[in-house]
Amino acid sequence: CLSLSMVCSSMDEGDGPGSEAEPMDDYPSVPASIAERYKVGRTLGDGNFAVVRECVERSTGREYALKIISKDKCRGKEHMIQSEVSILRRVKHPNIVLLIEEMDTHSDLYLVMELVKGGDLFDAITSSNKYTERDASCMLFNLASAIKYLHSLNIVHRDIKPENLLVYEHHDGSKSLKLGDFGLATVVNGPLYTVCGTPTYVAPEIVAETGYGLKVDIWAAGVITYILLCGFPPFRGSGEDQEALFEQILKGQLDFPAPYWDNVSDTAKALITGMLQVEIEQRYTAVQVLDHSWVNDDGVSENEHQLPVAGKIKKHFNTGPKLSNTTAGVSVITTTPLDKEKQVFRRRRHQDVKSAPHLPHSVGAKASHNANPGPSRADFTPESEDYSPSSTDTVRSPTSPF
Repeated sequence: CLSLSMVCSSMDEGDGPGSEAEPMDDYPSVPASIAERYKVGRTLGDGNFAVVRECVERSTGREYALKIISKDKCRGKEHMIQSEVSILRRVKHPNIVLLIEEMDTHSDLYLVMELVKGGDLFDAITSSNKYTERDASCMLFNLASAIKYLHSLNIVHRDIKPENLLVYEHHDGSKSLKLGDFGLATVVNGPLYTVCGTPTYVAPEIVAETGYGLKVDIWAAGVITYILLCGFPPFRGSGEDQEALFEQILKGQLDFPAPYWDNVSDTAKALITGMLQVEIEQRYTAVQVLDHSWVNDDGVSENEHQLPVAGKIKKHFNTGPKLSNTTAGVSVITTTPLDKEKQVFRRRRHQDVKSAPHLPHSVGAKASHNANPGPSRADFTPESEDYSPSSTDTVRSPTSPF
């Protein structure tokens, strides 16, 4: 949906607010209120509806990304952009890419975004010299923390995948993940029926079109955790056969084939099994994931086997060298909801509900136990949550680079 025209390395080299201005591209100048606070530089990336430019806060020297969305290109569909922005305004969490500020003009919408320059989740794994279960556990801890926070606000992301998980590198050398790209995110007030997401990570209730809620994010996180430990996804169609992939997802028959899983702990396998339950009532919540022994460190304290997954990830997901690690962060920021309009699956060839596995009617964070044939409001109750929306504390494990 988008094409990265150029990734500029000047900011990586420490250009501060007092440096000489680099030659600008042809994009119109930014409003004075933005220019007064930020030194705006080159274009980092552009997409169908947005341009991302480098910017530095003049008072602090902090680097950000300025996302400029053209209203002319979005005419008639402004509500889609506003929906994403309204969610970004609400979410403030250390494991979520942050919206710093925004400005609306008659021609463009300007969003100052956090710029995460450490690459994406797959970059972190394939470039690591040593990668163990402990690292994978810390990655899931970061992701589950973000999901727990979103679900406490009754927000479902709907497109959790490795490309949308960016690596933030802290000054002390530690790292944490930040979830980005809220183009498909929405508030859950009742069952959702839009068939969207990325096929490898999509939950069975989305494929079955029976209505879904918050727990589709847990399924996606479960798929990612499986990949983190073996290098390939749990459900795999043959070639481009999307229908075969969806049939596997609907059945949810999970296995941990040898020799790829021989050195992975039973605790990890048990957690993944809980996250990839087709029966929504039995699928874990984000709170349960965070409380699991494999995530809170007890389950991986003695397992330091190196996991040889980098090669398999490169093979299965066609990951290759990028112009720079900043590319991943810019790609996530550049995407808009309009880029995702066509991210809808082909309808299943046979809409035979009777042949599909039983999917419970409760599709939210909590299960309903009444006999009502449809989802109830109780099914969409947010999870209890401990994070303050204004929290800026870093959430990461002290025992791992992640």
